[in-house]
Amino acid sequence: MNKKLLLTLLASVIVLPQMASAIVTVEEFSSPTSLRNHGYSNSMADMVQYTKASANSQDYIIQEEAKHLNDCKFVKFIRKVFTYADPSLDDGKFMNHDIKLSPSIDDL
Repeated sequence: MNKKLLLTLLASVIVLPQMASAIVTVEEFSSPTSLRNHGYSNSMADMVQYTKASANSQDYIIQEEAKHLNDCKFVKFIRKVFTYADPSLDDGKFMNHDIKLSPSIDDL
């Protein structure tokens, strides 16, 4: 009886890590929902998704940037003027722009 109990316990201990590895995959753990549930910010989740997309040669558009894709040219121009005048405003191009050391008219 003790031998059967010991073998059953040993078998369950051996199988347990395999079952745990099948439950959580890397894709699931690096999903935005999982990252937010583990205490990371939305920006960190976006950075992880952007890095994964760039490693796979895919385009990744952040939700804030996607909101303004269908705006007319006048609205885009006004938004660029306000962003140029106040650099603290979010331009919606998180990790998708070149940083230039000197401003120019091309920024508008």
